[in-house]
Amino acid sequence: MTEPLLSIAEKVVKLAIKEKIDQAQATTFLCDKALTRYANSQIHQNVASKTGGVAIKVVIDKRIGTLRVNTLEEKQTQEAVKQATKIAEVSPPNKDFKSLPEPEKWSPIEGAFDKETATCSPEYRAERVKELISLAHSKSKIVKAVAGSFSTDLITFAVANSLGVSAWANVSLASMKATVISETGGSEGFGSAEQYSRRVKDIDPVEIAEQATEKSVKSVRPQKIPVGNYEVVLSPRAVGTFLSYLGEIGFSATPYQDGESFVKYHLNERVFDEKLSVKDDAHDPQTLYALPIDDEGIPKKAMRLIDKGVVSEQSICYNSLTAGKENKRSTGHAVPPVIPYYPYDVPVPINILASPGDASVDEMIAETKRGIFVTSFHYTNPVDPTKTVLTGLTRDGTFLIEKGEISKPVMNLRYTDSMLSALKEIQLIGKRLERVGETTVPAMKLKNLRFTGVTEY
Repeated sequence: MTEPLLSIAEKVVKLAIKEKIDQAQATTFLCDKALTRYANSQIHQNVASKTGGVAIKVVIDKRIGTLRVNTLEEKQTQEAVKQATKIAEVSPPNKDFKSLPEPEKWSPIEGAFDKETATCSPEYRAERVKELISLAHSKSKIVKAVAGSFSTDLITFAVANSLGVSAWANVSLASMKATVISETGGSEGFGSAEQYSRRVKDIDPVEIAEQATEKSVKSVRPQKIPVGNYEVVLSPRAVGTFLSYLGEIGFSATPYQDGESFVKYHLNERVFDEKLSVKDDAHDPQTLYALPIDDEGIPKKAMRLIDKGVVSEQSICYNSLTAGKENKRSTGHAVPPVIPYYPYDVPVPINILASPGDASVDEMIAETKRGIFVTSFHYTNPVDPTKTVLTGLTRDGTFLIEKGEISKPVMNLRYTDSMLSALKEIQLIGKRLERVGETTVPAMKLKNLRFTGVTEY
């Protein structure tokens, strides 16, 4: 679909030019998604959808009009161009706007597209789900139910603008998620596991079932423990939550220019442990979203977000609008419409990759006298972005560590802490990297994380 999408984008730009505008950009997209859901240890839904559309941007005397429509039909796209033009005509001038980007040389990323993933059948997904559910129940008699999803997607987009940009990208995606519920004596335990890849054959339902079931069975009869500061061993999923939020509230040019990013106040300082190095690199095969260009057709290049604990001006991700405010060049971080996780027109890193260490999770636990093992966080939100204060709840496997061993399950806890504090002393970093959405990260052992509340489950 890349050639037809690019052709439509170029036609939309030509239509916009006829409206006597200064500049125009069109991003056409197609999302081909398939999903198998299961609950109560049986498949209850199998769905597939194709969603196409175009995001249009027109500029008239620095007045910008944008419009997104979920159609690729010629008549509707013509009307969308006229509507975007009208929006621009009545919008106030954006004094910070300099120009849409000029074309740059780019090339597709090898391995971004996997045909088996793009054409994966519902029968294949059903067989893998059956395998996972059967194995989970075979592991223990107290396993009550298994729930989750298995998705295979193909996302494609193309970009054209009136300055000559003409580029496209496509990537296949697969993910499998499982939550196992165990019950004994009226007490329930929960465990979960996830895997992400561009190749569906990389997804291992056996490994997912084993990880989720082990945590679920061990989580029954959780005990309440006092809130306070604890050493923590974080799984890659928990680490991914922290780094994903740092990308959004810290390394994006929008909060940086608004004075809300912690980076602005700590330029060239070592604010994290020197063992922590993080980059954003779509060309690294370990990341998930292997897109060679961004939403504006700018080639994506590797960026060092954290260099041995140090952040700097080079840590900030720009699109063309935010770059224009500082007379800089875009870093290729305009988020395309095929990525649903972030606000439109806010540049963010979506290929976050942390450098591995040399420890195993077992070694991290063995080095902990009294602490907490965290499988994952949910309901995480920023409290004070300038100080990187986040809050959220543990989930699906939270355990107390005593004398180097996991001693008992504990009721879920609320953490509220600054990442400047939590990631200041990283005692150990895992040697195995795992993809977790837009991040690829290891497990970590932190000297301190502040827990401020406890649940009843």
